[in-house]
Order: sequence, then C-alpha cells, then structure tokens
Amino acid sequence: MENNDDFKYVIQDTGHVYFGKELTYQEILDKEDVPFKFKAIISAYVSKDTTVDVKLTDHIMTVHKDAFSYRIFQQLKMQIRFFYSVDKKSLSGKIKKKWIHKVCSFDEFQKQYASLVMEGKAQIEDVSISKLALMAISI
Repeated sequence: MENNDDFKYVIQDTGHVYFGKELTYQEILDKEDVPFKFKAIISAYVSKDTTVDVKLTDHIMTVHKDAFSYRIFQQLKMQIRFFYSVDKKSLSGKIKKKWIHKVCSFDEFQKQYASLVMEGKAQIEDVSISKLALMAISI
C-alpha cells in the first residue's frame, strides 16, 4: 500500500520551490516553509478558479487556457517533473520497459504531455516554481 504522505513535501533550493504531487492547496497554505507570496497568490487568485481542497497537480491537469490560473502558472515559470515508460528493444530482441524522466515548462506540458497523464501512461513526480519569478510578480 502506498503512503501518500511521501508525496506531500515542500523543498526549496536557491532557485526553485518544489511541491510534492499529493499536496492540496489547503495543505500548501498550512505549511510554514512555503513562501508567503505564493500563499497570497493562491488565496487571491487561484482560489477563484478552483477550491483549496483540490490537489495542485489535479488543477494543473484541468486548468483551461483562458483561466487566470493558467497565466499565473506561466508567470511563475512553473515546471512539471514527470515520468513515463517506453518499450525498448534490446540487442537480443527482448522488449524491455525504459523509464523516461522529463522536466518541462507548464506550457510544454499542457501542449504535449498532459494527455499522457490523463490516460494513465505518465505520472507527475513534482511541480516547481521559480523563486525569481515569484519575486518579480506583484500581487
């Protein structure tokens, strides 16, 4: 049995803030190590497009291109880290699964890979936002 608390984390380095795939907006708001400005953005703007009980990753999958949240995610230079498998034929002729791990921008993910996640062929690992973009955005 999988423990979903393993995927409820917030990690920061010098350039990014990383959010685990199982975090809801309410859990993000409750965590102390989340930058205040991101909490303010969630409260002021994102909560108008969805409820705070929704997972960040679920919202990413269902956000419409004309929604204000979509533009916020672009402005925050959001990146999604995910993985998927492909069948690879070895030299001996056996077919093996090869796991591809990829990091891409929010726009690229929406255009090319969101359908893979919706079909269950790929899984999101985590989501990150740029600290520099967060600093530059005005509330």
